[in-house]
Amino acid sequence: MSMPVLIEVYDEVRRLAIAGSAVAPGDFRLKKLVPPLTKSGEKAPVFAKVAQAVSAVVDSNDKTASAALLELTTLVNAILYTQGETGMTGELKPLETTDLGQQVTQAGARVLKPLLEALSSTGSGRLEMVRDAFSRGAFKDLRLVKPALSAIDDPYPEIGEFIAENVLPLYGKAIMPQLRATLDIKGKAGHVKRLQLMHWLDADASRDVVQSALAEGSKEMRVAAIECLGTTGEDLLHLMEHARSKAKDVRAAALRALSSAGVSSSDVITTLKKAIDGGDLELLIARLRDCPLPEIQQYVLDQAEQQFAGLLKLKDKTQQGAAVNRLRQLVSSLEDRTDAGAEAFLLRCFESADKLTAIKSEPSGADLNELVAHVLSHGSPKMQKQLVDAQETLSGPTLYSALLAARTIKSPADFFTEFGPVLKSMGEKRTKKNGTEVDRAEALLRVLLSQSDRYDPRRWRILRDVARREPAPLPELDPRWLDAAVAAESLELVNRLARPGHAATEKFLSDQLTKMKKSHESQRVVQVMVRIGHPGAVDAIIDALQAQAKETHYYYVGYWYGRMIPDLPKSALPKIEAILPTLPEKMIDQLMESVQALKNKPE
Repeated sequence: MSMPVLIEVYDEVRRLAIAGSAVAPGDFRLKKLVPPLTKSGEKAPVFAKVAQAVSAVVDSNDKTASAALLELTTLVNAILYTQGETGMTGELKPLETTDLGQQVTQAGARVLKPLLEALSSTGSGRLEMVRDAFSRGAFKDLRLVKPALSAIDDPYPEIGEFIAENVLPLYGKAIMPQLRATLDIKGKAGHVKRLQLMHWLDADASRDVVQSALAEGSKEMRVAAIECLGTTGEDLLHLMEHARSKAKDVRAAALRALSSAGVSSSDVITTLKKAIDGGDLELLIARLRDCPLPEIQQYVLDQAEQQFAGLLKLKDKTQQGAAVNRLRQLVSSLEDRTDAGAEAFLLRCFESADKLTAIKSEPSGADLNELVAHVLSHGSPKMQKQLVDAQETLSGPTLYSALLAARTIKSPADFFTEFGPVLKSMGEKRTKKNGTEVDRAEALLRVLLSQSDRYDPRRWRILRDVARREPAPLPELDPRWLDAAVAAESLELVNRLARPGHAATEKFLSDQLTKMKKSHESQRVVQVMVRIGHPGAVDAIIDALQAQAKETHYYYVGYWYGRMIPDLPKSALPKIEAILPTLPEKMIDQLMESVQALKNKPE
C-alpha cells in the first residue's frame, strides 16, 4: 500500500490537534489532500474513507469540528498502526543529562526555530535576533543549551562574545563539563572565551586548566590564563614575572591583574609606577580608573598634573604631539573619578580649552578637549554644570558631551524648553549660513536617542578588561519632544517616542512607509505602528508579508513579523487568515502560532 499521502494526512491532523479543533474548519492544507486521497480510493477503498473523513473536517463548523477531527485521527492512526513500523534496532543507552539548577522555560516554535537557525548559520541580522531572544528569556529553554555552547565559536565574533558574556552564564556550573570537553588550550577565539568562562563559573575547579594553558597554551590562551591567576603566593610570583615579559599582550595581562588586585606590596607598587611612567600606560588605562590602591590613584593624578603643566610650555609640534597623547592617556585613566583632586584637575583642563586648541600637533589639543568634555559629561555634578554652562560656545563632540550632561542634570521640562527649538534645524538642508544650527540639531538628536550617559550594549561584563559601572539611565523625555520630532521629520526619534492616539505621528509613519523600499527599514516602522495601535498597522503587516514571500529566507519573517501579529486587534484576524493561502508553506508554518494567538485573544 502506498503510504506517503496518508502520512501527510497524519502530519496535518497532528498539527490541528496541537493547534486546536477551532482552526480545523476550512483548513486549506488539509483540503488539498482530498483529491489524491479520492484517486487512491479507486484502488484501495480505505483511502476513500479517509477522504470522506478529511472532507468532514474541512466542511465542519465550530460545533462539529472536534468530533470530525477525532474521527479522522482515530481512522488514520488505526491504518498506520496496522501498516507502519515503530521503534529502532540497536542497544538502548541512557541519555546524558546535567542538572542546570534553575527554573527553565519553554520557548514556542515561533521563537525557537529561527533562533536555532540564527545560532547555527551565517548571514546578517542574527546578532539582533540573539539579543532580542536573550532579553525575552528564551535561552532558559533546555533545547538551547547545546546550540548556545556551540555558538561560542560563531564566525561572527560579536555573536560568540555575546553568547559567552550573557547567555552561557545563565546555565551556571552545569555547563562546566561541556566547556572542559571542548576546550583546546592551543586554540584561540572561542577557546579563550571558554577558559575565561570556566574560571568565572568555578575558579577552583578550573585551576588545573588555567595552569595547563599557562604552561602549554597558545599565546592567546596564556594571556587569558594570566588574568585568571590569583594574587597570592605562587600566583603573585607568576604575575610579577610576566609583568616583565617582552611579549606586549602577556605583559599587559599581568599588569592589568596586578592593578586590580589591591596588593600593596612595595614590589607591586614599584612595578605599576614603572608601567605608568613608560609606554605601558596605555595597557593599564581601564584598570587604573578603578585601581583600589590609593598610592597609585594619587600617582596617576600627579603624573597628569605634571604632564599638563609641561605641555603648555612646549612649542615643538613633534614634542607637543607626544605630550598630548600621553596626557590623553592620563585623563582617560581619571575617567569616573569624582574625588576633589581629579575634579579640580579636569576642570582646570576644561578652562584651558583655548590654550589647548592652539596646539596643532597630531594628536592635537582639540582632540584632548573632546576627551576632557566626554569625561566631564558623566563626572561629578560640578563638572557637568560647568560643561553645560559653556555649551553655546562648543561644537562637534564637545557639544554632544555638553548636551548629554544637560539632559542628565536638567528636568525634562527645562531640557525641552531650552533645547526644543534646536531640533527644527534637522529638516533643513545644510548651507554655509545654517551649518552651525544643523550641527547642533544633529548633536541634540544623538542625545535624544541615547538610553544612558554613555553607550555600552553589554549587560554583563564578566569577561571584559575591567568591570565598569553600569551606564546611568537618562531621565525620561518631555512628551512635547514627539511633536518636535514630527515637525523635524526625524524618523528615528519618532519611532522612539511614538505613542498611541497621536494623529501627527500616525500620518508621519504612513507617509514614511510608502517611501521605503528596504525590508529592514520598513520592519522597524511597522513594529512601531503595531505598538501604538496605528489604524494602518494590519495592512502594513500584510504588505510586508507579501513582499517577504518573494525573498529566499523566511525564518526572519516568522520571527519579526510573526511576533507582531498577536499584538494586533482581534478584528484583524479575517484579513490575516485571508492572506495565508497565498504565502509559501514555510512562512505559513512560522506564522500559524501567531495567528492562533490572535484568534484566542479576548475581545
